Amino acid sequence: MERLNDRWIRWFAIPISILLANLVYLKEYNYNPVVYLSWAIFGMVYVTIVWEIHVRWLLLVRKRYEAIEQTRRRVLFTLVGLGVITTLSQVFFVFLTDATHFALVPITGKVYLTYLGIGFSTMLLIGGFYEVMYYLQRYRQAVEEAEAVKKAGLQSQYDSLKNQVNPHFLFNALNSLSALISDDKKRAGLFIDELASVYRYILQAGQRPLVTVSDELDFLTAYRYLLDTRFNRSDGPSTLDWEIDIHETYLDCLLPSLTLQTLIENALRHNSLLVEQPLRICIYTSDDGMLIVRNTILRKKMAVNVQQQGGGLATLAIRFESFGLARPLIDDDGHFFTVQLALAQKEQVDIHSRIAKPVVS
Repeated sequence: MERLNDRWIRWFAIPISILLANLVYLKEYNYNPVVYLSWAIFGMVYVTIVWEIHVRWLLLVRKRYEAIEQTRRRVLFTLVGLGVITTLSQVFFVFLTDATHFALVPITGKVYLTYLGIGFSTMLLIGGFYEVMYYLQRYRQAVEEAEAVKKAGLQSQYDSLKNQVNPHFLFNALNSLSALISDDKKRAGLFIDELASVYRYILQAGQRPLVTVSDELDFLTAYRYLLDTRFNRSDGPSTLDWEIDIHETYLDCLLPSLTLQTLIENALRHNSLLVEQPLRICIYTSDDGMLIVRNTILRKKMAVNVQQQGGGLATLAIRFESFGLARPLIDDDGHFFTVQLALAQKEQVDIHSRIAKPVVS
């Protein structure tokens, strides 16, 4: 345990306080400066020794009970120990001055009580000050550690999401691009632009964990184009249908970045896309301010290994909780899979540190 930074007390506070305190006894010293200085020096040595013992006890207790959760126990043991040290030292001081006949006044029970009162008052004042300082230091460290853990957790979740998108999605996107290059170069060029927008958004998500609904919809426009190009033929029926109806009131509300991508990927992963029965994805807002993502259920016959996918709804729920938002409400009635998402108002978060300008064009 690091020693207290108490140099100013040992070198300035103690000498000055002893010099001032001994001014009260100038009359008893017969205004003799030699006697005054002798008692002052003796007092400085005595108080410095007692202070050093107090500090050693403080360090010992803090080493044993350093956690912020152990504050009560630490304060109790600190006060008990300092009380014992103060009592013994003050009684010994009075007894020593009486035994050596250095006392300038008759030593009575009242003198003992007076010195004990002075000792306990000083002990409570200084001990309380240092305990408050120590508590604030530990509390600040606990907050910083919690923020670091939270930041590391968010980064880990973001990395999981990014890794989930990169390999499979990029492979499928390149396959679609390869087919477009030979069939329609104009559409291929547009496809590359939208792919670049998608990955620009994904790569910057780590620096802006909270985004506006408007930003997510801009991302969805580019992301949706890639999916439509992959799953829907321009000259044939669609296997993927969209319905998007977001009220403008909620466009400036906030939610974790890549939320829509996570839910859409989840729908595509677990459901089949058939010409005769397209997968329908609806994204809209409710009257009570919830963002709702719903898809029809066309479950794949083959089992999906969710553990290998990473990210997913569990990670999304953790991300919502980390920002103080309610966990997504999930409902599966056998016909529709519905996820209700709570949105945050801008006033609820630190806008400057968590929101960046849109990057999807």
